[in-house]
Amino acid sequence: MGLFRRKARRGDSSAVHEVGILFDIDGLGGGLYGQAAYRILFAALEPRRPTGCSLHGGDTDSTIHGTQCLYCIAVRSRTPEQIAYVRQAMGVRTDVGLLKPDRRLTEGSVTDREPLVPAGFVNDRADLVVPRNEMIQQHWAEGSAWRVVLK
Repeated sequence: MGLFRRKARRGDSSAVHEVGILFDIDGLGGGLYGQAAYRILFAALEPRRPTGCSLHGGDTDSTIHGTQCLYCIAVRSRTPEQIAYVRQAMGVRTDVGLLKPDRRLTEGSVTDREPLVPAGFVNDRADLVVPRNEMIQQHWAEGSAWRVVLK
């Protein structure tokens, strides 16, 4: 990913689409709340559906400024269909730690608005490829259909 992101334009096949999933940090149990949030995401999504997508995660701007206590995982894709899939799959979940459905998803340029860090990329084999010695660990996907690969 380059330093500058290209903004979406109507008819632009290189446009980027995003959706953010919001989690209540306290509801996730505090502590390892990032891991808990990704486990919910892994349980909700089939790994083959978001191939080519990148994942970004972190505390929201409002969390950093002390006005809320939210964690966000954003999914970025070149296709609106993949984002629609994520929106639908995450919208019906009832896991503890997710915000209520009417507040759970944030749309648009999520990674421009929130201070999220790149977490990984879903390759063509449906593996989540993550940087070695970064946040996401291989054992986070245990018990799910996902496979985390360190690069």
